[in-house]
Amino acid sequence: MIDLGMAANDNERLALELFLAMENGNLLDVMSELCTPDFIWANSGLPMLRGQSEIQALFAKGGFRSEIPILADQTHFSADVIHIASRGNAVLTERIDHHWAADGRDLMTPHIAGVIEIEGGRATALRDFYDVECYQQAPSEVDPQFTLAAHNARNGH
Repeated sequence: MIDLGMAANDNERLALELFLAMENGNLLDVMSELCTPDFIWANSGLPMLRGQSEIQALFAKGGFRSEIPILADQTHFSADVIHIASRGNAVLTERIDHHWAADGRDLMTPHIAGVIEIEGGRATALRDFYDVECYQQAPSEVDPQFTLAAHNARNGH
C-alpha cells in the first residue's frame, strides 16, 4: 500500500499520489490533476503511451489486461514502495507491484525501478523498468480467506 508519508518533498509526494491513484482505481479521474496532457507512460516490453488520450484509450479497452494475458483476471492493483529518492525534477522508485484477482491470487509481481519526471507540479513521464519474464510467471495460489472488501479495508481503501 502506498504511504504518502514516505515523501521527503512535493515531487516525491506527487509520484506517490500517482501510484495511490492506481491503487484506488481512480487514475483516470485524477490524471488531469496529476499529469500533463502529453504525459508519457512507458513499461518494459509494452508500447509507449504518449498523452492522456492514449492512456484513456488503453483503459477503455481493459487497461494493461488487454496487453498482458496474465492480467486477464486482474481486479485491483497495489504497490510496495521499497525506496524513493529524488533530485531536481526526477523521482526514482524501487517497488514491487501486485496485480490482484478477486480470489486473492497475485497474478504478477514485477520488481520495478522507475522514474517519474515532474514539471510545474505535474508528472510529465513515468518510465518503469523490469524483467518482462513477469508476464509469464505463475500466479500465487487462491486464498480461500480473501475478499476484496477485507483487502481494501486492511489497506485503507
